Amino acid sequence: MKKHLHPITIGNVVVPWNIALAPMAGTSTCIFRTIAHECGSALDVTELVSARGIRFKESVEHSMRYLEIDPAHEGKTAIQLFGFDPEDFAYAIPFLLEDPRLSQVDIIDINMGCPVSKVVKTGSGSALMKDPAQAEKIIRACVRAAAPYAKPVTVKFRSGWDEEHITAPEFAKMCVQAGAAGLALHARTQTQMYHGQADWGVITETKAAISDTGIPLWGNGDVKDGASAIRMLEETGADGVMVGRAAQGNPWVFTEIKTALSAEAEAARATTLQDGAKTVEAAKATTGTSAFAPDRKTRVEVIRRHLIGLCGQLGETTGVKEMRAQIAFYLKGGRGTAEIKNRLMMANTVSEVEALLSEYQNMP
Repeated sequence: MKKHLHPITIGNVVVPWNIALAPMAGTSTCIFRTIAHECGSALDVTELVSARGIRFKESVEHSMRYLEIDPAHEGKTAIQLFGFDPEDFAYAIPFLLEDPRLSQVDIIDINMGCPVSKVVKTGSGSALMKDPAQAEKIIRACVRAAAPYAKPVTVKFRSGWDEEHITAPEFAKMCVQAGAAGLALHARTQTQMYHGQADWGVITETKAAISDTGIPLWGNGDVKDGASAIRMLEETGADGVMVGRAAQGNPWVFTEIKTALSAEAEAARATTLQDGAKTVEAAKATTGTSAFAPDRKTRVEVIRRHLIGLCGQLGETTGVKEMRAQIAFYLKGGRGTAEIKNRLMMANTVSEVEALLSEYQNMP
């Protein structure tokens, strides 16, 4: 039986284990990717960046806050680009890879799954699910542009445009034929956005469609803990799991998933997973959280680290403002946190946030 936890090979890049952090606008910053990696993610993808913006501004400075990478501390890293014109990608990729701050990135990822209207209306993101011919041109242009730098190209996409047009299996075959070295499938349609249940059956069909190619497929959608990660791998045949919203304010989800998929769990599968599942479910029933959730002191330490990292990158004013949403994720569902969370949403300086976090840590 294939081990649940195993490496994934993407072109010339070996991701040491098959757990990834999905790219999320506003969340997948460099500091958070580093924290997620320390907790157990092996591949981390940046927030999406416009290929056209890089081409026409002839600069990466305006996007550097999204592009910043830290190869020494965040594991294998992919820069994600979006757009609709192959020439934009053909220009942007060498421009990025010639920049010494970005040249150590491992993978170039193409976003063909973003469902947000401001992206879709330009013909980018999941709009490309309706135009596979254009999508193929983009992938081929990216592969050509990245080849001199020995960087593999991957594609993230969705099940299809809507329930009447589930095209992921055919789309995946096209991506592979165009030269993609890895794929990630969010098992929702564009019209679903981030609502409703992910249809893992589409992942199963898509993996079957490319099974003879050797190209790995990451499954994304409704993986929220160790048990769901195991179910996805077993039910779909996906090579790895990619976690998005379940990681917001909860990088410890990667610790839980990696533990569940570990060789030790495999060796004693009949007892470890059953007993472990009972333990986790019992903890959730009594505390509302996973057994892997940290104590309040550890949670505050990570929030502070996240805050300082953002402020170091963006400056105090912007860093504190953007950290508010992340703090809301970190404190979501905590007992007695509603009032202090509301006060944190009004904080404007690091010292104000620090004082409120100290108050939260010392709450009875």
